[in-house]
Amino acid sequence: MRFMKQASWLGLASAALLFAGAPVASAQLNSNQATVNLNAVMAESLSVSAAPGTVNFTLAASGVAPGSAPVVINTAWVLSPARTKVSVYAFLGSAAAALTDGAGNNIASSKVSGSVNAGPMTPFTGVSPFSANASITVVNALAITNANRNSNRSDNVALQIDTTGLGLPSGTYTGVMTVQAQAI
Repeated sequence: MRFMKQASWLGLASAALLFAGAPVASAQLNSNQATVNLNAVMAESLSVSAAPGTVNFTLAASGVAPGSAPVVINTAWVLSPARTKVSVYAFLGSAAAALTDGAGNNIASSKVSGSVNAGPMTPFTGVSPFSANASITVVNALAITNANRNSNRSDNVALQIDTTGLGLPSGTYTGVMTVQAQAI
């Protein structure tokens, strides 16, 4: 019996040593949750660029003179769902004096024409939001949908000046064509 007591004590001691050496089981510990708010803004934008910066004409005493290069107009936009149309206009500084030599000799906007994307030549006599009577329309109310709400386009405008009936003296005539877009 004594042997059994010793064996029992020996067994208990061995078991105690095994449990003492075993890692202590513990439950998983999770931290609190930290949050970060994300805020991303896509600003509305509408821009145009035009190149080349200068178009030259060799004027005839009476006749049509084409411009040295077409004007490439790039229009880019990122628009809100409230916008439904984009239009682009080219316009000259004045209907009476689109180009001038500075000495009172002028070329009216009606004598300057533009061809948009190889279309017919149109004199700069139209109305736009930016000019009462010296404009041509480059893009007419392009529909904006979800498919093109963030988009761009390129248009070519060939220019010409008709000096027929003007009787202009020799000189250098200068003027400015402005390009502007509108989203509504």
